[in-house]
Amino acid sequence: MSGGCDALPGGRTLVVVHVPKTAGTSLRLVLERAFGDGLRKDYDDRPLQHSRWARRARAVRAALAQAGRPLDVPCVYGHFLACKYALARRTDFAIWLRDPVQRVISRYHHYLRAVAAGETAHARWGLVPGLTLEQFARLPQYRDTCAEYLWLFPLQRFAFVGLVETFDADLARFAARFGLSLSGADVRVNANPDRAGERYEVDPAAERLIRRMNPRDVALYERVLASR
Repeated sequence: MSGGCDALPGGRTLVVVHVPKTAGTSLRLVLERAFGDGLRKDYDDRPLQHSRWARRARAVRAALAQAGRPLDVPCVYGHFLACKYALARRTDFAIWLRDPVQRVISRYHHYLRAVAAGETAHARWGLVPGLTLEQFARLPQYRDTCAEYLWLFPLQRFAFVGLVETFDADLARFAARFGLSLSGADVRVNANPDRAGERYEVDPAAERLIRRMNPRDVALYERVLASR
């Protein structure tokens, strides 16, 4: 895609962390329209396809490799730990979070669709056919995902934190904060086609289990809510 806006004022770069199942595809379309060829999509890290220490080590190596240097694009967006770009110069960070219970259930339904399509990329971490929601929620690799993406990166360093639950209003705030055009950006894509309504219905026992398995994500989300 060509066109798009120039860099942020002062030649700064907007770094947007895409945590899985946080309306990321919709936001990507917005960023494509705003930045055009100035958007770098960084999805090569695939954090959840690696062990905790392997993904952390990779992010630290990348951070050290670009320490003290500005990035060469107006916007970077993708699946990566925020600390990957923590040492680059002239950067502003943004992230979108989601109710931890809803995010885990959404990721579970993504797993069901992936199994139906024959995907096996995450089998080594326990994503085998036939898991119940409760079994999925107990897999160590997929617990506290949001907090893991923020490893070594304090929440207060983000210039913007949006929530999926208030996506439209937060998208307007996001655009105003960074001077982006939202022309034609009324997009909500990649949602579960089998879900009715805005939220997944969940059994109380399953909800308690998910919250218990994701204590760091629950604390992070509640901290954001309390700050509003």
